[in-house]
Amino acid sequence: MMYLASVKPAGRVLTLCLQGGEGVIWAEALQDEQILSRILWIAENALNPMLLEKSVGLLLAVLESQQEVAAILLPPISKLDISNLLIKLLAFEMSKLKGERIPERYTVLDLILRAIEVLSTMDNYSQEICLNKELLQLAKELIELPDKFEVSSSCVTAVVLLANILTDAPSATFELSQDLNFLQGVFNVFPFASDDAEAQSAIWSVIARLLTLVQESEMSPSIFHFLVSILASKLDLIGDEILVRPCAETDARVIAMKRISDILMQWKLSDGRVKDTSSLEDSSIDEETVDKLLEICHKATR
Repeated sequence: MMYLASVKPAGRVLTLCLQGGEGVIWAEALQDEQILSRILWIAENALNPMLLEKSVGLLLAVLESQQEVAAILLPPISKLDISNLLIKLLAFEMSKLKGERIPERYTVLDLILRAIEVLSTMDNYSQEICLNKELLQLAKELIELPDKFEVSSSCVTAVVLLANILTDAPSATFELSQDLNFLQGVFNVFPFASDDAEAQSAIWSVIARLLTLVQESEMSPSIFHFLVSILASKLDLIGDEILVRPCAETDARVIAMKRISDILMQWKLSDGRVKDTSSLEDSSIDEETVDKLLEICHKATR
């Protein structure tokens, strides 16, 4: 207990110092490999959620610090395989989340994802992040959670992370595009990003990439019906989004809207087998809703 009592405030103090005006001085004092190894060891082996929160928070502070601080600490931390550690911690938190919802761990999950997301934007580290299949699967599982409210911030960060990954590793997009539950999960993150324009852009980027690879003409009637029901159920969300932020010509939303329009038009022209909803009561489609969404898409892409 005495050890925990001393480590937690120390982590908080170091985080504040790295973010302050004398961050470079503190970075030079921390760059010794033994010190950094100890910090990563604490993060990897911490059983106490508050201790883990302070440890990961310190790592995030390093990643988000001013350029001079990052230049000092990132190379030695990279040699200690920080990306692999963060993914390992994410896997542990996801296993906890799927087993039992523990509020004390929500902040830890969010900090880990934020740290990985920052790494995914760095030229020297993005490749390792973007090609990690375990990370892709973990982010996908988080986004597909049916109940996102308690971990909404983490879900938003996960979509931003995925947008970065799919930009650098487009080959991963095809597999994700085959999973309509994932597409639905991405759409369902929207309400939690209403005040974050960057996150909203990331969500649309992911949706546009997914819909570009969706092959509706090769889907079975039931799968195609499910796809259209997902899109139709987002009428109000899409309408509000376009009303608040009109589309620019290069906007990912334009790509997404064109694909939504194509898919809906194919559904309207399809035969009765596709439109039959007798066995799909949970995903029934109202033609009036489809027409309204088509009108919104046409206005957005004109």
